[in-house]
Amino acid sequence: MEEKTLGSFISHRRKELNISQRELAKKVKISNSTISRIENDDNITPDNETLRRIAGVLRCDYNYLLALNKQIDDQPEIRMIQRAAKKMSPDRLKDMMTVLQASFREEFSQAGTDEEDVT
Repeated sequence: MEEKTLGSFISHRRKELNISQRELAKKVKISNSTISRIENDDNITPDNETLRRIAGVLRCDYNYLLALNKQIDDQPEIRMIQRAAKKMSPDRLKDMMTVLQASFREEFSQAGTDEEDVT
C-alpha cells in the first residue's frame, strides 16, 4: 500500500469536493503554483497557518494535516480526543483531564509538561 503524503491527501480531498487548485489557492491566500507544489510533494513545507486554512477549506482535521506534514505523530485516537475536547466547556475539559490523569497516573507522570518541551 502506498504511503499517504500531505500532497496526495490534499489533492484527493480537493477533487472530492470539486474544488480547483486555483479556487483552493484563492481561499487559502497562497499562489496556485504553491498549491501545485504542495500537491506534488515538491520539497515544500507549508507553515502551520497555511495548513490550518487548507484544513478549513477542505473540511478535514488540521492535526491530520500536521501529521502528514511530519510535524506531529499521527494517532487517530489522539485526534478523536482533540476533536471532542474542542467541543467541551472548560469545566467538562477539566473533568476529562481529571479522569485521564487518575486512570493513567504513571503514563502522565512520565509524559512531562509542555514547558519541558520548549526548554
